[in-house]
Amino acid sequence: MPFTVRRAVRDMAAYVSGESSRDMIQLGFNESAFPPSPQAIEAARRACREIRRYNDENYTGLKRALADHHGLDEDRIICGAGSMDIMRDLAACCLEPGRSLVTGRLSYAFPGVLARAAGADVRLVEDSSFTHDIDAFIDAVTDRCAILYIANPNNPTGTLVGVDAMRHLAEALPDHVLLLIDAAYADYVTSRPAASPDALVDEGYNAAVLHTFSKVHGLAGLRTGWAYAGRHVVEAVAKVRLPSVLSAPAMAAAIASLADTAYTADVVQQTRALREKTGARLAGLGLDVTPGDGNFLMVGLPQSVAMDAETLYQRVKARGVLLRRLANFGLGRHVRITIGPPDDMAALDRVLVEVLADA
Repeated sequence: MPFTVRRAVRDMAAYVSGESSRDMIQLGFNESAFPPSPQAIEAARRACREIRRYNDENYTGLKRALADHHGLDEDRIICGAGSMDIMRDLAACCLEPGRSLVTGRLSYAFPGVLARAAGADVRLVEDSSFTHDIDAFIDAVTDRCAILYIANPNNPTGTLVGVDAMRHLAEALPDHVLLLIDAAYADYVTSRPAASPDALVDEGYNAAVLHTFSKVHGLAGLRTGWAYAGRHVVEAVAKVRLPSVLSAPAMAAAIASLADTAYTADVVQQTRALREKTGARLAGLGLDVTPGDGNFLMVGLPQSVAMDAETLYQRVKARGVLLRRLANFGLGRHVRITIGPPDDMAALDRVLVEVLADA
């Protein structure tokens, strides 16, 4: 007899991820263009000598390093196996049938998957010129709303909402709504001053801010993330989280990467420069480039190009490069392009010149 699946899970669509292949140039996953700090690699290697033992399930060393590095309250830090792991714990704490999640229609889809799996409703907010419409987010909140999720900079558009608008959002939310801010790409911001959203937590707003070591620190394969939240949120998550999901090598690498500030600053500078160069080149090829603050760019095909995004994707893939399709967002003429290493971006340029010439 088949096992029983809850109706909410049975009826929901699966999360749509990108296509993966180690034999191709991968520009669809928003991975770092550069390897981790050599100090992080060495720290992980040393930690592997002790992996027969369970690690510190309270993640004390990493929490202390994060608090010292960012000037935060150690007791307000949550660690997990990537920010997706922490999202799952927050969903377990807050979402159930009869409650809802508010998120952007053009925003990271995984929180919506978690909400639907919990039997909660998902309210999608329309954007304004590919940018979060903060007043529309506020208008979408009802007495059933448990979590309002906002990625800033946003994925897949790359656009940014300023700190004043974020504070306006925090002030407008009723006490029963957790403001969940995903700051995965905050290190790459250049379009305006980037005040950390962590300050909203210290100011007493009902907020949690997600961070990751998968982007600028280049530790995606070690699945390391953290959040900064009010102590009531930390206490709730402690009741549902799995112990020791964050490995000792992952913690050691993260701590070492935090300490290697010069290396990280160089990665940020080089990534920003590559992003600007790539954006200018894509625009020069006649593509519509959405100005962005992440380590990626959202790119549209103008009507003058006689192909849609799926055709572009397949023709680029046939030449050895993977991009990210956005049809699940209703964007049939857009793709997302990760900023990869210089050689990969040069290869993409050659491929696009060839593909567009045949359009």
